[in-house]
Amino acid sequence: MQQNTNEIRPYPPSFLDKFMEFIERLPSPYWLTYLVLFIVQSILVHVLAWITGWLPAYTFSPISLIFPLWLWGPLALMTHLDYVALEALSSYSSLLDIDEERLIKLKYEFTILPARSVVLSGVFWIFIYFILTYLTYDAFYVAYGLGSLLSVVFIVGGLISFATGGAIYYHSLRQLRLVNRTVKMVKQFDLFRLDPVYAFSRVTSQIGVSWMIMFTLTLLLFPTQLENAPILAIFVLQVVLAVAAFVLPLLFVNRRLVAEKRRLLTEHNQRVKSTLERLHRCLDENELGEIIQLNNALIGLTNENAVLTRIPTWPWRAGTLNGFLSAIGLPIIIFLIQLAVKKWLGG
Repeated sequence: MQQNTNEIRPYPPSFLDKFMEFIERLPSPYWLTYLVLFIVQSILVHVLAWITGWLPAYTFSPISLIFPLWLWGPLALMTHLDYVALEALSSYSSLLDIDEERLIKLKYEFTILPARSVVLSGVFWIFIYFILTYLTYDAFYVAYGLGSLLSVVFIVGGLISFATGGAIYYHSLRQLRLVNRTVKMVKQFDLFRLDPVYAFSRVTSQIGVSWMIMFTLTLLLFPTQLENAPILAIFVLQVVLAVAAFVLPLLFVNRRLVAEKRRLLTEHNQRVKSTLERLHRCLDENELGEIIQLNNALIGLTNENAVLTRIPTWPWRAGTLNGFLSAIGLPIIIFLIQLAVKKWLGG
């Protein structure tokens, strides 16, 4: 995400941010550049597989796309999420009582990763990669007969992919933490002005959807490892984290909206009580002239109750929720279909 040189920099950007900024400065759209890089790397891997004889010449292996996918896919998704976060923050800022300098700092924090944290994330995912490689070496490298040279290429490619692509999880968790912190800065929510309140639901849903995109593509490219316990554990964890990413950072907003709705309904009920007391007094004292006005007031209060009751307290639109649930359901359906086909074929 490109940043203005005049903006506040509370910490230096990571090497990933510098690379992504370089990609954004190119004449072509960032997503197209990453797609080209993915295709080029995939072709090189296939050419090497043809040369070593692992694949017959000019044949295609979807498994060879796994590490190119996890190298360039997360970078494209992180760039997309940065744009979504900036749009959400611009919309939500109307609810924040902060000066321009603090808003600029928030934009920087939402879109730029600290250099040290990215390095630590890379070290963590390299460690995870070595463990997974050790646990799945026989099930993949030996079972597929990759050979020494191609095994080294795959291992090195996987190492780079995990070290850089794994940053999407740190990037996402950091944005979710910032969402949670930012929504708490609002002093008062207005139930009749919910558009800004919905802004961050797009961030949290897009983070969950991004994880599901990578999950779904991985399932499509790498179905042979469905029954491998470590890989399956990662997939299940990813679904759980995606749901948590969408819901948890906005629970505070939900509680605040519920509290505001209860406050308005309490005030409404007090008005109903007061109006009914006046109505009873008029009936007792035979003041029939005011009864018509009080009856109209009760009709208006009844309509008000219906309006207040219908106001939603979850901070997202129905379309956002439906889109997220669809993204969650797709990989699960694919997984079940692949598992059924595998059992049907006796695999």
